[in-house]
Amino acid sequence: MDKQLSAKEETKLSNALGQTKEPRKKTVEKETDKRWSDISIPFTLAEYFNTLTKNELSEIRAQWDIKGVSSLKKQELAAVLAEKIPALLALQVHQWDETRYKIFKHLADRGGLAMMPLELHQLDYFKDRGLIYSGTYQGKRTLVIPKEIMASYKQLDSSQIQESVRSNTELIQLTQGLLHYYGVLSTDEWSAMIERHTGVKPLYYQSHSVLMEAAHFHLQLYFTSKGLAYGKVRAAEQLHAEHEARKDLPYCPFTKAQLLQAGEPDFVDRNPSYQSFITFLRKTFTISPEEADHLVEQCVYGIRLGHSPNDLFKFLQSVLQINELDLVKSFMSHIITLHNNTKQWSIKGYAPSELSASKNGETAPKADVINFSTGKKVGRNDPCPCGSGKKFKKCCGM
Repeated sequence: MDKQLSAKEETKLSNALGQTKEPRKKTVEKETDKRWSDISIPFTLAEYFNTLTKNELSEIRAQWDIKGVSSLKKQELAAVLAEKIPALLALQVHQWDETRYKIFKHLADRGGLAMMPLELHQLDYFKDRGLIYSGTYQGKRTLVIPKEIMASYKQLDSSQIQESVRSNTELIQLTQGLLHYYGVLSTDEWSAMIERHTGVKPLYYQSHSVLMEAAHFHLQLYFTSKGLAYGKVRAAEQLHAEHEARKDLPYCPFTKAQLLQAGEPDFVDRNPSYQSFITFLRKTFTISPEEADHLVEQCVYGIRLGHSPNDLFKFLQSVLQINELDLVKSFMSHIITLHNNTKQWSIKGYAPSELSASKNGETAPKADVINFSTGKKVGRNDPCPCGSGKKFKKCCGM
């Protein structure tokens, strides 16, 4: 079966795929002219700061946590920032990971002037710290490092920076990987896991600064009153409470390599049930691999947020024509399989199918594995919902 999308469906699908980007898109359109206005090169920090408003200068001051200058007039504040920021550059660079260091080094190696395809929030990260600015020079868009920042960068010890960058990269990726699977972690849990995978107990103050900077650049994590949360988690305090209610359930174990991979930007765990759903969508509808992948990724996100299989079906039904009984059953079968095999935040990184009695007969805390045909959770001696013909305990429930 290969169903052509109607014009209405294409519009719905397009809206669904772009729904998270629309608010940002409107903001970007407003800022584009200012972001890429004509500039003269080279230019100094003081020259650039004099073009900003007092509020913009205050935001830069806040990023560097420079105290005792907030009451200064605009020109006085611009002069103070232009003097202090180059001297603080070393502290900033020693908190970077490999991604940020490579971006800055790429520009610096080209005399502080080049063009790179950065995400807008990445460019804003550097701009809000007075380190890299954008503009149009000789008719071409470019990124530029101010003269004082270039001079300060040349004085840094590259070998020391590289060691800091290596250590920070590992810490950030491990943390993002842990949060990708668990959703939230208390400070103590996070510290113990980092020590387990690196052999070194993290120093809280130093690590906090590194992760805080990473949070602004990567948008992959944020801090809570109890610890850390994955960037896509909406109700961190509630999720912390769910973890605490499952004290007898240990966190799902992952290798260091798995966590580092999961800590990469835009990582998605495309397990067999995920891939099977994509194949089904592409065989059933005329949509691109990217569109199918995005829809299944949205389903996984919905599962982790606690949405039911019916909620996911309604979402898919809102953008695709699903009105034949056999097609409905096929969709629900894939949704249930995806649900049962998706590692979920509320159950500490396990998939529901993994939380069943172990092979040696010991009982582990369970999460409901759902059977679409009955609408009930699957018992150990029931037929496995995957359709293998085996008992659940001998198949997906092993």
